[in-house]
Amino acid sequence: MNTSFRISTRNSVLRFVAAGGLVLPAAFIGETSSAQEAKAQLDPAAQQELKAGQEALVARHYADAEKAFRKANKIQHESCLACYVGLAQALASLDEKKDALGAADKAMKLATNDVERAQVHSLRGFTLASAGSDAKTLKEEESEYRQALQLDSTVTEYHLRLGMTLMKESQDDEGKKEIDQYVLLDPRGRYTEYARKLMDNPRRAREDYAPEFSVRTLQGETVSLSGLTGKFIVLDFWATWCPPCRASVGELKELTRKYPRDRVVLISVSADKEEDKWREFVAKKEMDWHQYRDPEGSIQRTFGIHAFPTYIVIDPEGIVRQRIVGENPQQSIVARLKSVLATLTADKGKA
Repeated sequence: MNTSFRISTRNSVLRFVAAGGLVLPAAFIGETSSAQEAKAQLDPAAQQELKAGQEALVARHYADAEKAFRKANKIQHESCLACYVGLAQALASLDEKKDALGAADKAMKLATNDVERAQVHSLRGFTLASAGSDAKTLKEEESEYRQALQLDSTVTEYHLRLGMTLMKESQDDEGKKEIDQYVLLDPRGRYTEYARKLMDNPRRAREDYAPEFSVRTLQGETVSLSGLTGKFIVLDFWATWCPPCRASVGELKELTRKYPRDRVVLISVSADKEEDKWREFVAKKEMDWHQYRDPEGSIQRTFGIHAFPTYIVIDPEGIVRQRIVGENPQQSIVARLKSVLATLTADKGKA
């Protein structure tokens, strides 16, 4: 059995809806006059918890967001539309599809107009998108976004989300039409740059492209995803206070010896808060590959890291090919990465 030093009470995996770290959560209910009036009537304590939940959601602290939304809703006797919307978003991001859809259904019962109902349909689409990509789920996801557009055609992002779903169903031509509509209606929109990338390469909607990142390493080098195009990247998320991480250092050294560094780039991302302790450990263990300290957890949140150690393999196109959580006493890290990295060797039989 794999073991890992857990840093979260939930076994959640952040699912990227698209590349570049782009996550398309449904908008908070709050744009309509009826929703604003409803919020104004919330108990002050509920308003405070609701605000805390929304802030936690933006920061991708999903477990904290869930707790805050539940507290706010309890104060409001389980009748808070915005609370259910936020709760559904948090649960979807925590991989709890059934509960997320249940929260969305309760939000739908509280919606009072087509704009709010459209937002909830979009929320259901987001929940389904985070749950998987089988044919049945994709068709349901498509239906939710179409209903959202029928109820409120003024929200341009519904076109983008529908287009992405169609591309995931390999309906690229139809998907491009919807995404083109998004770009036409909102040429300077939040996701316009990514929308254009989707039209150029619809695979981005189907493949798990890694989010863009750029770090300045302990050695003083700036390393980024875009700058490493054409190479395999192994991201090692660890910490000096994590026993399995410390035990894996030898295997990581083996990895750097086994594969040429101009083809396989290893980047260790530490969660250590104490810089001196981190520097001392890296020097003592002679960890001479790229080292980066992420004390605020920004890179960890980008990649949805909730357990140490976690290893992510990104191929030369920028697609995540493998995600390994925890150590396995019966199989080395190098052996577990073998199926992915074997393509780098001339003689695959010896990889």
